[in-house]
Amino acid sequence: MSLSPKAKAAADKIKSFDEDDLHSISEVIRHEVEHATNVITDRAKKAEARIRQFTDNAGENLGAAKDRATEVITDNPVPASLIALGVGVVLGMILSSGRR
Repeated sequence: MSLSPKAKAAADKIKSFDEDDLHSISEVIRHEVEHATNVITDRAKKAEARIRQFTDNAGENLGAAKDRATEVITDNPVPASLIALGVGVVLGMILSSGRR
């Protein structure tokens, strides 16, 4: 397997590097990896905070909706029961028509 002209040129260039050049390159690479790690960590923390805020808000909203629904059902048990019965009948008809 032969190398392309660009790969051969790159290999020749690397062969010409001395120890100081290699040390400098490794330091640059180390610095860039550390920087990338810090950026990714920072963005992950920001995303985590946004997700936590979203889930907290969703939990609060669901709790408030549950409380409101419980209040409405408690205050109006007969209409709530009739609505639940109607929904059950409609769902039963939809599900049973799919079996035919």
